[in-house]
Amino acid sequence: MAATWRGRWYLNRPTTTGYEVVIIDNLFNSSDEVINRIELITGKRPKYYTCDVTDGPKLDSIFDKHPEIDSVIHFAALKAVGESGEKPLDYYHVNVYGSLSLLKSMQKHNVTNIVFSSSATVYGDATRFPNMIPIPEDCPLGPTNPYGSTKFT
Repeated sequence: MAATWRGRWYLNRPTTTGYEVVIIDNLFNSSDEVINRIELITGKRPKYYTCDVTDGPKLDSIFDKHPEIDSVIHFAALKAVGESGEKPLDYYHVNVYGSLSLLKSMQKHNVTNIVFSSSATVYGDATRFPNMIPIPEDCPLGPTNPYGSTKFT
């Protein structure tokens, strides 16, 4: 789980309902101060590891240290739509290869539950269809930028 804004928000619920939380984040979009804030809000300090989602061996070592992990909430991604057009290979590396690295590590450690954070960008321009705003789940997919494509892949 990432210590980004979305990860911080999501963490409040599991840490206050008795779940043991392990955070893995490379701190690209956040800072380790988030861990202190989570502890302040929830009264419990989560276990935390600095690791990039593309680093399979390090992910494996974290799963090895925590055989109790049975579920993953995957927020790790590069996420700027405009930048994805300028650096598409970086986005595919982190968002697609990183997800594959995580899935491989999960498979090695028999972790079969994952929540993946997608994006409305997988639908592209939903206004191209009638009655698609707000975007319903059955809106046809059609990403129009590298970021949306990486979340679709």
